[in-house]
Amino acid sequence: MSVEVRPLAEADFDVARRVHRAAFGTFLGLPDPQAFRPGADAIGLRWRAWPEGCFVATEDGAIVGSGLMMNWGSVCILGPLTVAPELWSRGVARRLMDAMIGAADRGNFAFTGLFTFPQSPTHIRLYESYGFRMQRVTSILSKPVVAHLPPHGLRVVSGPDDDVDGAVADAAAVTGTIFPGLDVGTEIREVARGRFGDTLLLTEEGAPAGVAICHHGRNSEASEGQMFVKFAAVTNGRGADGRFARLVAACEGLASSRGAERLIAGVNTGRTAAYETLQAAGFRADMNGVAMMRPATDGYNGPDVYAIDDWR
Repeated sequence: MSVEVRPLAEADFDVARRVHRAAFGTFLGLPDPQAFRPGADAIGLRWRAWPEGCFVATEDGAIVGSGLMMNWGSVCILGPLTVAPELWSRGVARRLMDAMIGAADRGNFAFTGLFTFPQSPTHIRLYESYGFRMQRVTSILSKPVVAHLPPHGLRVVSGPDDDVDGAVADAAAVTGTIFPGLDVGTEIREVARGRFGDTLLLTEEGAPAGVAICHHGRNSEASEGQMFVKFAAVTNGRGADGRFARLVAACEGLASSRGAERLIAGVNTGRTAAYETLQAAGFRADMNGVAMMRPATDGYNGPDVYAIDDWR
């Protein structure tokens, strides 16, 4: 077998998506692997946000795997990494990991994190061999959307004609309070550019206090009929619990106004207060994964950090 790894190109999207769905659908035991997360697309959004962090593996010119990463300022998120099921345990994942780790190491990141399946020793061994270490469980939670008022008193950025630059600056002011240099501006810009969802901005006394990046609609990272909170956080400190509860309610109000049937929000259980707030709001676990970090660190997974993300 002759496997080559090269940068992902836009012309690769359709095949890479099919391999992506086949890999996850097969691993999860779906009768039709191609039915994995119908309507969702991680490939295009992540490539447009950080093309230097996205790769494909080919065998005799045919795409047999892909590896994607996200650049969040001082934080690098690795994955998803997928390989065609017929080539599992043939070294393809390692070839992709070599390229991805090389790209991560060329960046000025405080840490690199990933989400994987704790029940799979194969996945854990692969990532441990590159220096990742298991940390806390990440729970993928959801709730049915009930009739709810649209977001009130928050700015909503939905497209490129809105104040995207202002949203990016306000979001950085928020995320900087939970981890130095954490910046999800590329996520906000890509969602606005492609109209793949909405970004909510919460202020208190005229200052940035919260941000939520919500995906919905075809070609976003949300499955059909769902709204997916890709990232959300409020400023640390006094009153953070109330700010977070308000932001979560605003996300449900947005989901209701957009016609979504279900709201998805993943959270690392190291963020104890955030996890308990989501449970109190009616969210329940659909699946659990484990966060792995390189080097071993808590990052921003602290008990008093109010943030939503699941790194899938």
